[in-house]
Amino acid sequence: MSFNNPMTRLRPWTVVLLACGPFLAGCAGDGIKGVAEATGLATTPQESKPFVKQARRADADYIPVGSSVTRTAPRKPVADFKTLETQLEAKRLSNEAAGNQAKVLGATPPPAPAVIPTN
Repeated sequence: MSFNNPMTRLRPWTVVLLACGPFLAGCAGDGIKGVAEATGLATTPQESKPFVKQARRADADYIPVGSSVTRTAPRKPVADFKTLETQLEAKRLSNEAAGNQAKVLGATPPPAPAVIPTN
């Protein structure tokens, strides 16, 4: 067996990945996480401070991250969309006009260099 064959030789980054894999996976699953927490390699969520608990409303109207709860949002009338569309179109035309004006003003020839008087 040849040790110069790149397929049979372990590269340094492969060794690093294999060595760090269990440490990086410490927070991934329940089984390994317990071991990682016991050895101090993973952190546990802390309880909220009293001032944070007091500042939170009991009837918080938000959707927690990761939940599949959806809320109903009122649909905007078509007239609102038409108004918005006309405003955006007017802004686009205004921007195009400003761009064309800047293009015209930018096309003026540069001033002649200053003439230095000779004595």
